[in-house]
Amino acid sequence: MRRVFGIFSASTAIVVALSLIAAAGTAGLVIVLGEGLDELMAGRRLGAPWYFSAFGELLITTVATFLIPVVISHHTQELTEHHRTKLLKHYLSIGPLAVRNAGEGELVHAAMDSVERSVKYRSSFIGPAVSAVATPVLILCFIAFAIDPLSALLMLIPTALVPVVVLGFQQRFGSSNGEYRRAQGILSATFLDALRSLGMLKLNGGSQWMGKRIRQATERVRQQVMKLLARNQLILLVIDSSFAVLLLSSAALLAWWRAGTGAITPGAAMSLVILSFLMLAPVNYVGSFFYIGMTGKAAEKKLTEIAEIPMHRSMANPLHVDLRHRDLILDKVSASYDNEHHALSGVTWHFPAGSRTAIIGPSGSGKTTLLRVLQGQLEATGGSIRDAHQAMGSATLKANTAVVEQQATLFGLSLRENLLLGAPKAGDEDLIEVLQEVGMGSWLAQQPGGLDERLGESGARLSGGQAQRISLARALLAQRPILLLDEPTSALDVQTEEEVLQTLRAINRSTTVITVTHRLGLLADYDYVLVMDQGQLIQAGDREELLAAEGYLKEAMDGFRQRTAALHTSSPAQPGEEN
Repeated sequence: MRRVFGIFSASTAIVVALSLIAAAGTAGLVIVLGEGLDELMAGRRLGAPWYFSAFGELLITTVATFLIPVVISHHTQELTEHHRTKLLKHYLSIGPLAVRNAGEGELVHAAMDSVERSVKYRSSFIGPAVSAVATPVLILCFIAFAIDPLSALLMLIPTALVPVVVLGFQQRFGSSNGEYRRAQGILSATFLDALRSLGMLKLNGGSQWMGKRIRQATERVRQQVMKLLARNQLILLVIDSSFAVLLLSSAALLAWWRAGTGAITPGAAMSLVILSFLMLAPVNYVGSFFYIGMTGKAAEKKLTEIAEIPMHRSMANPLHVDLRHRDLILDKVSASYDNEHHALSGVTWHFPAGSRTAIIGPSGSGKTTLLRVLQGQLEATGGSIRDAHQAMGSATLKANTAVVEQQATLFGLSLRENLLLGAPKAGDEDLIEVLQEVGMGSWLAQQPGGLDERLGESGARLSGGQAQRISLARALLAQRPILLLDEPTSALDVQTEEEVLQTLRAINRSTTVITVTHRLGLLADYDYVLVMDQGQLIQAGDREELLAAEGYLKEAMDGFRQRTAALHTSSPAQPGEEN
């Protein structure tokens, strides 16, 4: 956002200027009213010039007052979009590993709540606060030049105390906002964990445990909010007692004294008292919105800390490797989510270029973890991943892999925009060709919007199979040498599954395909099988060789065939039989 004098934005400067213009117009109107009172008390009629002056001052005040919220509203929208876009770009630039290390829940909270509070502070607080501090000075100038210089000089004394008192309380209570911000971050992270784990919590009876955690986090936030509100009320009380009473009583005494000595007219005395009220109103505004100021500064401090999170090394420039013609080699690879417990331990295998490899094993065996390491979303804590010539880090792995997850990730954008995420420079012909390749050509022909057809939030207008095939089309469009599939057909019906499998079988043999699956019946499409258990590779090799040898895969396939045979040989219930 463009700044003026390096302090605040141009919109804030406009708000300050309009606020001062409105204050000047109001002060001018009060002085004109005082002059009118003097004319009436002297028995003279008010002439046309007086009415023109009063109308002019009223018009200036009205227009300026009307424009202030318009400018603030426009500035709020612009600033919100700017900050959230900037924050999102920062999250993307530092990489998912840095986001995970910093705490996803806290960063989501920052993008929503902290940005909102910062924007309120910048657009709705700073401008009015600056004008509130400047307005008493402006009013004193009107008093000095239009009413009585001595009265203005004496009223300067209580006015000068206000910024000192306000800033003192701000420094005294500003540090307490850190506790509130941390409590909000913990609540957001806890709630995000609960949303991600709803199914698991329900199946494992953990709903009460998670509910207790959320209640505790909510209670901490409530306590911090109550502390902030209490301090805000204390500030209001101090401002009212130290400034309002003192200023109004001083103005009343000065008006009585100076009018009694004949130094000012009765109309000027009335104007002096009314203007003291105008000096008080902006300061009350600062007190009323002091909560926004405190929480806004805390939010800006948090956003500054996030902006200083460095880019993870996985986002560095990738190495140039040729994985279409070279094998991908894992040498004693280990990985951990918490740097304490190994999710992978000593995995060694090489994926021949253009091969088809299935990764199987019981739930929690490390299959998905291995896939995350291969796609550069989780760093290996031990061993190496390389081709025939050099080791590769997360950045190189990400540049050479395309991923299709169990649940297709689609956005509430057009079909074209969703596909271009995989290849931003692809043309419409490329998009149509890849859609036909995954069996979505006939569906596309039926859409009135064509490639501009909106998919709905998270692809809500698509069936599960359609969403999965579009996700696959996006991955193929990226033209990466390695395609990683995480249970790509687990949520599909039999017919849709077969359609997706036919698409996968037709993938060019220059692409290495690595698939995590629980479905043993799909292994016929794969050259190699890796069997994982407790983070270790317990069996690996050519599919036919493993099926012929004793071990997990042979036992699992024998059991699978027996269950299949039992289903085929079981006779259906005859009409009239009881089940």
